[in-house]
Amino acid sequence: MIVLLLAAVTPAVQAQDQSTTAQEIRLGQEAARQLESRFKVLTDEATVTRLNRVGKTVAAAADRDLPYTFKAVDLKEPNAVSLPGGFIYVTKGMLSFVRSDHELAAVLAHEVAHAAHGHQLIMLRRANAVSLWTFILVLLTRDPNVAIGAQAVGEGLLSGYTRDLEQDADVTSLDYLVKTTYTPVAALTLMERLLWEERLRPEVDLGAFRDHPKTKERVEYITAELRRRGIPLIRRPAANYLRIALRTVTENNRPVGELLVNETAVLRLPDLDRLSLVASRLDRFFNTDPLAFDVTAAPADGGWGVFGRGQLLLAITSADAPFVGGSPQGAAADLAARLRWLITQDIRTRKFTG
Repeated sequence: MIVLLLAAVTPAVQAQDQSTTAQEIRLGQEAARQLESRFKVLTDEATVTRLNRVGKTVAAAADRDLPYTFKAVDLKEPNAVSLPGGFIYVTKGMLSFVRSDHELAAVLAHEVAHAAHGHQLIMLRRANAVSLWTFILVLLTRDPNVAIGAQAVGEGLLSGYTRDLEQDADVTSLDYLVKTTYTPVAALTLMERLLWEERLRPEVDLGAFRDHPKTKERVEYITAELRRRGIPLIRRPAANYLRIALRTVTENNRPVGELLVNETAVLRLPDLDRLSLVASRLDRFFNTDPLAFDVTAAPADGGWGVFGRGQLLLAITSADAPFVGGSPQGAAADLAARLRWLITQDIRTRKFTG
């Protein structure tokens, strides 16, 4: 069935007219059926909800209308693959590997681009007699044993998509991401982490995202493309570090706001609006990838303040003394010390985790 459909679709992939698209979808449906008969599809509510939420947002920005679907399969290797017609699968390992929904969106945008531009069928034509099912298995599992006895052992298939198609999907994914709430810088942070993993543990197979072109090359051209578009290289939201959160607790029968960094409470204030302002300033400061010594305490506004690279984060006056439990100078020094410690710990963690 797949071979017959492939013969009907491949001569006219670039035309993408209605009949060709219908045939392409049928081809993908058959491949999806075979894939799901071989690998367990994850059905837990959290995974399904997350994939659909992020996937549908990305698909809405695609440059080709297909019935995109997003599913996860129970494989530990971090990988993803798209079938003809927009049937996209990520592995359980990839869901654990990405650090944020931004990076998951980058993975899905890359696969949507492959489907939208018909890359699977182009690769099949280049691989000559290789079956679609063999092609999908090799891309998803990275296991050359599934290709024994087939022409898939050749250089073109086992290296994943060739350089031109992979770069097209990388660049096109940026086109999609800029139209969503997800940062296109996630495409870069994902590749940078893959490069880190590659250098640290070269024996680990990181799937289609690591092969051809080389990860270092992909980091370089994605960086260049982001800069060409004037997109600031703010990595923190995508890489999910120095996380800021606000919560309200009850103290002495009144609401008190707490500001947390990496789940550690660093500041408590009864004025929730003021705390929100501090969180906003701290968010901008953290986006500059600060070092510990960038946080200082100094006199400010009739009291003492905490500064980030010279910009005021919080001014503490004598009126705050009953709540902060000390002098403005001592409270500012304590807060600055907590922030310096958190920044130092966060940098250390990233050095070990990528």
